[in-house]
Amino acid sequence: MLMTLEKFWQKFASFLWPFGKAYSLLMQTRHVAYAKGVLKSHQVPAKVISVGNLSLGGEGKTPLVIWLARFFETQGVKAAIVTRGYRGRLKGPIIVGDQGKVFYPSKDIGDEAVLLSLKTEVPVIVARDRVAGARLAIQKRGVQVVILDDGFQHLPLKRDLDLVLMSPGRDPFKEKVFPAGYLRESWPALNRAHAFIITKSKPEDQKAQKLVEKLKCFAKPIFYAPFNLKNPYKLEDLWQRGKKPIQTKQEKVIAFCGLARPEPFFKAASHFFSLAQKVAFEDHVYYDQAQIDYLLAQKEKYSATGFVTTEKDAVKLKKFVQELEPCYLLPIEAKPEEGLGDFILKHLENNGTPC
Repeated sequence: MLMTLEKFWQKFASFLWPFGKAYSLLMQTRHVAYAKGVLKSHQVPAKVISVGNLSLGGEGKTPLVIWLARFFETQGVKAAIVTRGYRGRLKGPIIVGDQGKVFYPSKDIGDEAVLLSLKTEVPVIVARDRVAGARLAIQKRGVQVVILDDGFQHLPLKRDLDLVLMSPGRDPFKEKVFPAGYLRESWPALNRAHAFIITKSKPEDQKAQKLVEKLKCFAKPIFYAPFNLKNPYKLEDLWQRGKKPIQTKQEKVIAFCGLARPEPFFKAASHFFSLAQKVAFEDHVYYDQAQIDYLLAQKEKYSATGFVTTEKDAVKLKKFVQELEPCYLLPIEAKPEEGLGDFILKHLENNGTPC
């Protein structure tokens, strides 16, 4: 079940190509303005790594940002995550999480900021002004590396490394720019990237191989970062340090999520559960009683025994734990190929003071 607004957009997006052309031109003009110094980019006294994409969403930025935070921790490097706090009420800059704890609810800081706080040990800063967010991380936590979540289009903050994530599901060389398509800017913007990361796929995936062949024209390093499925655990354990994985034995459940691209989640869930029904809400949906009632009705209609959803959706379901019992969460972790970590460290070392 896609939300009506998204269905409407998908149906009529092809008629919006003049607006897509105009938006693409606006983004190109904006980039030139920053490149020429007409608009100012600010440098901060720390390394800045941007994790971003060309599409509107669904490329797997959150798992990769979590991996980066954990990677720097293993290297003894003090890092922080700066994120916009999409759909949150707080503009920041403000530290919203640290040491695996979150200090604000999702309505204040957005679902991604909550999940990043719960899944990492580094400070998480919400800031609409990412320059101010980076400065806060440096001043208050003395970090050496700032991980800029969803930062490819955020040009006011200079970065030392631009990682652009792509998955084989959509071809950026054929897709149109929003609102006529799913791209934030046209494919020549990929020239700004320092490296490409192919998510949700392994090297043997034929669709991924075709995408890699097209990306070779940019002469940039390309890495794979497939996602690993972990055993599900129960919703009430999300806010606990010790998760208790369970054996599901193909239990019949209703699978639901609010993601830009829900199909990969449904496919992953089918490895552990028998899916009685799949429910796709709008991306970053905030759950209210009406949606919970709808899910409960689906459970009864299809004689399901429970639910399964994503960790990103789960951070917005704390007050519905009892109504959705049992509700399982499917953890998905990025597992980049080994060369990515070495590339990041060498790139940062070659572009200034080593970490």
